[in-house]
Amino acid sequence: MKYNDRTMLCLTYPEYVECFGPDTYKNDKKRGKLIVYGRGGNGSEVLIDFETLPADRKAKVIEKYGDPYQYVVKQPLTEWAQLNWNKKAFDFYNNYTLPNSAKLPTEYRDKYTKAVTYMDGIIYYTTDKQALKRDFNIKMEAFWRIAGDVIKAQNVALPSYETRLKERIKSYKKDGFNCLIETFRFSNDNRAKVKGQKAQDVLLKLIELDNKHSDEVIAASYNLWAVQNGMETITHHAVAYHRRNLDYQVVMAREGKAAAYSKYSKHVKQARPSAPLMLINSDDNVLDLYFKEVKYVKVKNKQGVLKNKKVVNNYWRPVMYVIIDCHNDYPLGYAVGETVTIELIKEACRNAIAHIAELTGKPHIWHQLKSDKWSIDRDLEGELATFFKMGGETIYFPAQVAQSKYIERVFGRPLHKVLKVFPNYSGANITATSVTSRPNTDALQKRAANFPDKSKAPEVIEMVINTMRHSIVEGTGKSRQEQWLEDYHASEFSKTRAISVERKLELVGVKHEPNEPVRLSVEGINFQLNKQNFSFDIPGIYFPEQVNKRVEIIYDPADMSQVLVTDNKGIRFVADTYQFKPSAIADYKEGDRARINAENEDKTRIAAKLSNYVEDRNARLQRERIDAQSIIQASVLTKAINHKAQKALTSYETPMYLENTIDAISSIYDEM
Repeated sequence: MKYNDRTMLCLTYPEYVECFGPDTYKNDKKRGKLIVYGRGGNGSEVLIDFETLPADRKAKVIEKYGDPYQYVVKQPLTEWAQLNWNKKAFDFYNNYTLPNSAKLPTEYRDKYTKAVTYMDGIIYYTTDKQALKRDFNIKMEAFWRIAGDVIKAQNVALPSYETRLKERIKSYKKDGFNCLIETFRFSNDNRAKVKGQKAQDVLLKLIELDNKHSDEVIAASYNLWAVQNGMETITHHAVAYHRRNLDYQVVMAREGKAAAYSKYSKHVKQARPSAPLMLINSDDNVLDLYFKEVKYVKVKNKQGVLKNKKVVNNYWRPVMYVIIDCHNDYPLGYAVGETVTIELIKEACRNAIAHIAELTGKPHIWHQLKSDKWSIDRDLEGELATFFKMGGETIYFPAQVAQSKYIERVFGRPLHKVLKVFPNYSGANITATSVTSRPNTDALQKRAANFPDKSKAPEVIEMVINTMRHSIVEGTGKSRQEQWLEDYHASEFSKTRAISVERKLELVGVKHEPNEPVRLSVEGINFQLNKQNFSFDIPGIYFPEQVNKRVEIIYDPADMSQVLVTDNKGIRFVADTYQFKPSAIADYKEGDRARINAENEDKTRIAAKLSNYVEDRNARLQRERIDAQSIIQASVLTKAINHKAQKALTSYETPMYLENTIDAISSIYDEM
């Protein structure tokens, strides 16, 4: 409400509409029940004369605002507060941090800002008497009464009585925005009973113990200490309050780093790799399927004789080590065992590389790998860390927390969705609480006698992995394998991760440790592994110079069709399984003729080499006019000539023991 330029008391258009609505305003104006000043728009406002209102309208206005003539006197303070809202106070309260590290609730932030703004208005009018006279035309004493009425009417969080209001304003001038914060509202009686840093440290230390004692036990222990030290005792409710609200202070000791990082460390959201083979995750999983394990143990009977006793365990669970591509959670490889070992992990990597070769036609290596920290040394120089780095071709780092690996999600719902199909499904895990996480225990026990033997575990796990590989990716209509292959072919980066068979065997192959050294022979490379005989072909270029040379064999246990042969010096080649050539023309198959021709060409080239060694040596001796046979037959042999003759007649250096003999014979002839 305000006075117009004719000093007539008027309602503003918003005030009239708030009382009667816009339709009533239009009808009243149309019927001539209102005297209206101003047309609105372009900065002007519409004012409605209060005294000319019908009696029922006046009554409604008085009911809403009280005496309009008193109201209009108070209105300048409210208008001043609306025009001079304290933005600094708002920012202060918005960013204020309570002792418990929480922010002020929004309700109190706005409440305190409003109170500060009205105190600013009161200070303004009590210090600027000209403004007070201009806007209120009253004395100071009357203003304090009006200020109290406005505070009550506008529900401002300030005392309305003059004395207390002046005290609050004095405190505001001294302490600033802090004077309004009621810290007691944001604490708890349970917390208040633990007074002082020392008492809180003792209580939190009891809470953080990794034994995870109950609240009742902790309260009893704390109270014993409190009584001895003149402190106030607490209830288990106080312990619960501190445990819940200060959990971030004890979680590291109480639950470990992984839980602490997961619950309170900042989570960095990451986008999935844009193409296959950019990032790989690996981890082990004790498979939630039961198998039957039968063992025989030696026990003594009543007579003290050792006999075999059959022991059946229907609840044996295998360990599965899995490697997935984080691009779309595609399982690249896996290995199955009784426990996690470095060799099991290597086997999973070999399986992954073999599967990639099966899909793409070539073995590939991934660009980056993240695993857990099992068997990983701090300097990343140990056996497993070195293996993961793949000769420097792969970036490797261990995960600090499990949640940072995509594979953890694969081991959750996607895996268990497949496992639930099997009658030997054991359930999620022993800590799972969901009603659907574990099967009916009674039904499971009835089926236990029919669980598959542990020897079937690799076959069952292969089915599980293949089911996951061919599961449909939501929203695409494609299987996980189809999506992986499509994205592989579309990515130039993925294709650059291809490696040769030689490099694959060098990186992930197993070194053969035979009892007798393996040598290159004219019959090929022959050795025995796990009581099985193997024979591999040798390229013709290594004949005849490298025949009988000792070599190492590097092999892939899952693919014995090719092995890496090396002496770690000049010999290095991938040998293929030896293929017998048909002796009868009628047995020839496609490609046999070409292979036989190639073998014959090798034999011809080797024969030519053997002949050339003799012919070239004879030609060199002839140029030097040396006849080795004549030297041998001569009756007088000098040491120097004898050595030269021996070298000419043999294709290798004279052994030391023969050289000593020749020296002795030469000395005899020298004395004759």
